[in-house]
Amino acid sequence: MKKKIIKLTESDLRNIVVRIMNEQFDTDYYDIILDLYNEVGLEGMTDEEIDYLKSGGESNVPERFLGGDLDIDSEESEDMSGLDRFKEIMDGYNHKIVDTAPDGKLRVVFRENPEILERLDGVVPESSIEVRQGHIIILVPQNWTDDIFGEEI
Repeated sequence: MKKKIIKLTESDLRNIVVRIMNEQFDTDYYDIILDLYNEVGLEGMTDEEIDYLKSGGESNVPERFLGGDLDIDSEESEDMSGLDRFKEIMDGYNHKIVDTAPDGKLRVVFRENPEILERLDGVVPESSIEVRQGHIIILVPQNWTDDIFGEEI
């Protein structure tokens, strides 16, 4: 059987490399979003992130992961989970734990401080953070509750 020689232009080769890179990054994004689900559960995720997981990574990558500041290969993010980073923030700032809300969900309340808000960015979903009357109120993901209570009591 005779082998066929395929000629590629530089543009064709560039397109192939870009396509391979995009597929690899999509896989990495899917893994990162799946890790987010394992950390915070569905209540800690946006609808866009949930849709992305349900599609098996076939839909558009959620907007907050396309900002360019996400380092897929970051060793620091592997070393420290969102829960660990949240507990570190709790250790560094005065806070109160509120477990008496009518919905029964645990909340951690800090005094409003831009530095705290900056440190919370990417640790807990934005939808879990509320700034009201001079306080930052964090709705704690359900699967973090036992660990946080264990640290506090």
